[in-house]
Amino acid sequence: MLADLRKLSLSLGTATALASLAPSIANAGPSGRLPRSAVSAPASVNTDRTLDHLGEGHANACLAQTICAVKEKIRWQTPAWTPSQCGRIADAVAASAKKHDLSPSLLLAIMVNESDMNEKSARVYTRDGKVYAKDGGLMAIRCILDDHERCTNGNVRGVAWKDLMNPVTNIELGARELAHWRDGGGVMTKTITKLDASGHRYKVTREVPCDHKTHAWWAHYNHGPRYIAKGYPRHYPHRIAVLDHAFATVMNTPAPELSVGRITIHDPGRRERTVDHPLEPRYKKLYSEIMSGGTCSALALN
Repeated sequence: MLADLRKLSLSLGTATALASLAPSIANAGPSGRLPRSAVSAPASVNTDRTLDHLGEGHANACLAQTICAVKEKIRWQTPAWTPSQCGRIADAVAASAKKHDLSPSLLLAIMVNESDMNEKSARVYTRDGKVYAKDGGLMAIRCILDDHERCTNGNVRGVAWKDLMNPVTNIELGARELAHWRDGGGVMTKTITKLDASGHRYKVTREVPCDHKTHAWWAHYNHGPRYIAKGYPRHYPHRIAVLDHAFATVMNTPAPELSVGRITIHDPGRRERTVDHPLEPRYKKLYSEIMSGGTCSALALN
């Protein structure tokens, strides 16, 4: 059945890409040639547009295929997604990735890590017996609630909790959050030496944008403004990176963030962590399940 789902999602995505060509094909004469009116635009323009549509349709079909395959493997006591649901999630991931200049594979890695691809996932935080915050949805968006069930924090300020739990909205909010941390949202403490009027040196400590020299910028998605350099959280960016790498591999798509700068802090006396080598048991299993889903073929454009 899973193979049938993959074929269906792939054919749906390809059909969408080819739909734009239908009017011109319908106007072809008995010889199969198109009338002049159908090819009035320069050939190079039409070819570029056709390839763009085919490429986008192929990519989205591959994305939907991968999402359905991985969801089936990692869901735990939650319903499977239909091909149309996988297509909807794929469209949302593709749109938000494009809007915020992110890799779709990175969004999927966050999604798997934070919720196991469970759109109804929610974690509740209480204080003095009262719910004051929740993490919810595919991307585990943090919402500090007011008395009207609206978020009061950061990039989700003013968003209603029920709206935040919409999968498409949730993916967009997660992408926005990731872009925020990539584009300077993280901070670090830096101490500099200055001279006073008498020429005496003194030190000043101030907050500056994080330089991400010891860790990847997506660490802040989980850590917040300051990178946590100790304990289990310190290797959060590596755990995301191995999932990102697995998704990029099976979807045959680039993940440029994995080749820029350090992924995670180096533990003295230990081997450097790499994106193709998960270490923790959960991530070994997830990596294997993603990689076993089959690889999308590259679209032949020549």
